[in-house]
Amino acid sequence: MEGPDVPVAPMLDMAFQLLTFFVLTYRAAPVEGQFVMNLLPPQPATAMAAAPADAAASNELPATLRTLPVVLRADDAGRLVQVNVADVDVSNDPAALQEELDRHLQDPDSPFDQTLIKVDPNLRYAELMTVIDAFTNAFIKAKKEPKLSFDELRGDEGG
Repeated sequence: MEGPDVPVAPMLDMAFQLLTFFVLTYRAAPVEGQFVMNLLPPQPATAMAAAPADAAASNELPATLRTLPVVLRADDAGRLVQVNVADVDVSNDPAALQEELDRHLQDPDSPFDQTLIKVDPNLRYAELMTVIDAFTNAFIKAKKEPKLSFDELRGDEGG
């Protein structure tokens, strides 16, 4: 018994024509480019007084509670005129700044292991470097790794 004779050549021709059509008309989706993201501002969400006293030295504290906030203000000429460390004004006296940093970083009950420095955009680079040197020395004295973050101080921010 012989089955029906089905011609294979026209089916192969049609398959290759369809394959060629889809290969030539394929357009890859464009690669996703940049997109705008709004992140939360780098500021503590909780007051330091809200942290339990026994958890002060623990790494279980959120990063915002382990971050020492610092504000650097400059005059119109770019000179450092005010340094504010954890809401304590140390003016621009290097000795007072070093003493305040040592008080915060060398205290074993202090939770601070990193620093967020909000810098006035008018501040000169040399002035900023003197403050960074003071922080580096304080972290070294406290036998901690220096962790410094920077943010631009906006005019509407207090401190």
